[in-house]
Amino acid sequence: MRTRHAVDTGYQRGEETRARIVLAAIKCFGEFGFAGASTRDIAHEAGVNAPALQYYFDNKEGVYTACVEYILSLVMGQMGEAIEAAERVVADPHATDKQLIDAFCELQNRKAGFMEEVPEIDGWHMFMAREQAGLGPEAGFKVFYERFSSRLAAVGANIVTRLAGVAPDDEAMRVRAVCISTLGMAFRVMRRSVDRSMGWASEPDPERNRMVREAVLEQTRHLLERIVKQRKSGG
Repeated sequence: MRTRHAVDTGYQRGEETRARIVLAAIKCFGEFGFAGASTRDIAHEAGVNAPALQYYFDNKEGVYTACVEYILSLVMGQMGEAIEAAERVVADPHATDKQLIDAFCELQNRKAGFMEEVPEIDGWHMFMAREQAGLGPEAGFKVFYERFSSRLAAVGANIVTRLAGVAPDDEAMRVRAVCISTLGMAFRVMRRSVDRSMGWASEPDPERNRMVREAVLEQTRHLLERIVKQRKSGG
């Protein structure tokens, strides 16, 4: 995908226009999906003419990939340091159970804090729900998977299998790793449904976010400590 900038109006203005298109596209793709959102819809939402999308992104798939790249930059800004720290712990053959559990919990802490510390972006919850369900172009999925999802899944699985005392490719324990790592996911990708069922207003609420974060961390630590107990008891 080529990245181009307006020559006649200056670099900064070109970057601002490009960013406006990306944010508009996230909203449109989140609401209508990749197939349902037209370049005309995106251009209208961004307040630009349709040829501007081709100028900056070549085609609709290029716009979509730029949206993934933008969201990925926010996610890695929140999660990158914790992933690297967890990978270092996993690489240490002498890491204790507590160090492994603490590393996993910090990953959960960063994920749970995403709602609080990353600016609200119209449509990004639905955008990511569709993306993770495989409803977007393969190119976008590949970018997100290779640079984030695969690393997060690998380090989580390695921690859980180490705590369980089983081989890294133990399928049953890798399933448990996925189950634990996705605790609280509904509060991000099913936000509207959860808000409705809980009787919550749709506006951000720091106290509510704190409750979610504490619940996720408490359950994560409990489940990981239970795995350790099972290993030590031979069961």
